[in-house]
Amino acid sequence: MDGSDIDDVKQLLVKLAVIAEQLDTRSRGALQRIDASATTLDRSAQRWTEGGDDFSRRMLEALGTQARDSIAGATRQALAPLDAQLRQSAEAAKWAAEALAEQRKLLSRMQQSLLRRSLLALLAGSVLAVGASGYLAWRNLRSAVLGDDVLQAVHSGALVHCPDSQALCVRIDAHPRRSGPRGEYLVVQP
Repeated sequence: MDGSDIDDVKQLLVKLAVIAEQLDTRSRGALQRIDASATTLDRSAQRWTEGGDDFSRRMLEALGTQARDSIAGATRQALAPLDAQLRQSAEAAKWAAEALAEQRKLLSRMQQSLLRRSLLALLAGSVLAVGASGYLAWRNLRSAVLGDDVLQAVHSGALVHCPDSQALCVRIDAHPRRSGPRGEYLVVQP
């Protein structure tokens, strides 16, 4: 993995963070609109209920002063369907407000889940990026140590181009020492 791959991983992590932030912003906006709608529906339901009760009370008082007993019964009968309709409307508005509140809770849970998943993805990407950087540093350090040894052998004259060919030649002792599990290497003279 080279430097451009690390940069690509970093750019991908930045893009994931931007996407997570945009999703969080949109979710908050949706939740605010749902809360506002639920509040408006609650207020409307309350106004309908209060308006219906107020209307019934005023009507009964006005008619009661003129002919309390006979007209009050007829008024109650006439207002019963309207009162029932108003109560049904208030119940429907209340049900809609409760449904919006449930949707808001569901959206909030989904937003939290999405945020957790995004953070886990960012964490996994960060761990991968750190691991890849560590591996590259280790590999470069390892090749640098070997490169230093080869450079020192060239400077000391232990490693040269062979005088009669383009191959590399190594200076060894008259009685060279061997190395390796099967003695397959000769030790170079410094």
